Amino acid sequence: MACVLQIGAGGVGGVVAHKMAMNRESFTRIILASRTLSKCQAIADSIRQKGLGEIEIDSVDADSVESVVALIEKYRPKLVVNVALPYQDLSIMEACLCTKTHYLDTANYEHPDSAHFEYKEQWAYDTRYKQAGIFALLGSGFDPGVTNVFCAYAQKHYFDEIHSIDILDCNAGDHGYAFATNFNPEINLREVSSKARYWVKEGHSACTAISAESAKIAQSLAPSKLNRDFLDNPQTSSTILECQDSSNMESQKVGSNTESNSLVSQADLALNPDLKQDTIYRKFEREEKHFTLDSNTQGLKVESYFNGQWRDIAPLALMKEWDYPEVGVKNSYLLYHEELESLIRNIKGLRKIRFFMTFGESYLTHMKCLENIGFLRIDEVAHKGGKIVPIEVLKTLLPDPASLASRTKGQTHIGCYMKGVKDGKERTIYIYNICNHETCYKEVNAQGVSYTTGVPAMIGAKLICEDKWGLNAPKEHSACTAILAESAKIAQSLAPSKLNRDFLDNPQTSSTILECQDSSNMESQKV
Repeated sequence: MACVLQIGAGGVGGVVAHKMAMNRESFTRIILASRTLSKCQAIADSIRQKGLGEIEIDSVDADSVESVVALIEKYRPKLVVNVALPYQDLSIMEACLCTKTHYLDTANYEHPDSAHFEYKEQWAYDTRYKQAGIFALLGSGFDPGVTNVFCAYAQKHYFDEIHSIDILDCNAGDHGYAFATNFNPEINLREVSSKARYWVKEGHSACTAISAESAKIAQSLAPSKLNRDFLDNPQTSSTILECQDSSNMESQKVGSNTESNSLVSQADLALNPDLKQDTIYRKFEREEKHFTLDSNTQGLKVESYFNGQWRDIAPLALMKEWDYPEVGVKNSYLLYHEELESLIRNIKGLRKIRFFMTFGESYLTHMKCLENIGFLRIDEVAHKGGKIVPIEVLKTLLPDPASLASRTKGQTHIGCYMKGVKDGKERTIYIYNICNHETCYKEVNAQGVSYTTGVPAMIGAKLICEDKWGLNAPKEHSACTAILAESAKIAQSLAPSKLNRDFLDNPQTSSTILECQDSSNMESQKV
């Protein structure tokens, strides 16, 4: 049906290429390009060995607009799938504009010389892309991507207004190394070591915790009035939890304020006035460990944005415990992530949104040591009469993320914890996704982190190539709807509404929506 040019042959790139090769009715011609041709050849060989046919390969300098334009003109694809480095988003977008070619990526533009990222530069292409008659789908990975879909689905089917969103990202896998990153080390370490931030509506104080009981009810969501088209993608299904009303619950015995405050330094607490009413979550917030905080807010950076404020705190300053269903309790740290920037524009009634990611003690200890000795620096330093960038040297020394796939065991878990109102009543929903590393490797020679990013990229590409998603598609808050299925039984995945929805039969991933019962008469939990 369509010719697709994919740029990028890393871990995610391997997944995207394999999944497109599994869907030849949509992708009749696949060209894979990268600066390193040997990486493309390895992926092409794997696809052939799995009986998925042939793909073409080529080389490209994705930093050069001219080089990308020449590659596009050589093959004339309908769509360019960009799974290269985030630094290269703008050069590839510019080349697509020059050649009037549709564009898709999985992560927003990142400044090479500054460790921060935002959509501003990419959103600036909107008018020019429309005038050229082409479409750009930004952030079609898991987070961003599927997390946006989870929120949009909840808004459409479960809430009149969503007031707060916590996006929770847990990799519970084990690759056996003392220190390694699951995707590009430079991108990963820049992201984690940057200042954390979240968004809060002006005049809004943080919502106090609503406790949840999640282990009992998993509701199947069978979307109506839509024809469901199943693909052969055995990994993915979804689950929703609805969390209990805790207004009448007996008090929980969870330890002293001193114990709670030990999780975050007083200096970091002082940076963030919203922590007054924030909660360290464990077992769906059944244990409420509230911080106490003086009214002194000096040092807080506040930036107004979209009728709200970005609030910055020190990197890894806020940690909460979260009991991830089917995984267990993990320490989760506040980070900034790009989907926050788009969701605040599209979720009705939103007052607060945050993003948390899990890290093990070994990872944090190694990262802090590397930071202290200067290995996370992104500027040039003098070395033996020349110049080096320390973080690029570190990237060379660390294991290639693609090499982790064969040795990684365990699961990933990514979900959206949302609180709001429906028909005048408070409601709390948790939608999450489970993916198994070992099963992913058996299918596409990749670990779960790459898999969960690559599959949604293929879905987005498929919808564009089939003319089901494009310039005239609904906006994010109505265009994306989710998937969802009976817990661990029916494999489904995510796609836009008001389109023929492509549900993926992906056995590696179990996604769930949990809706928990009213707990007003429940006995006190001994925790």
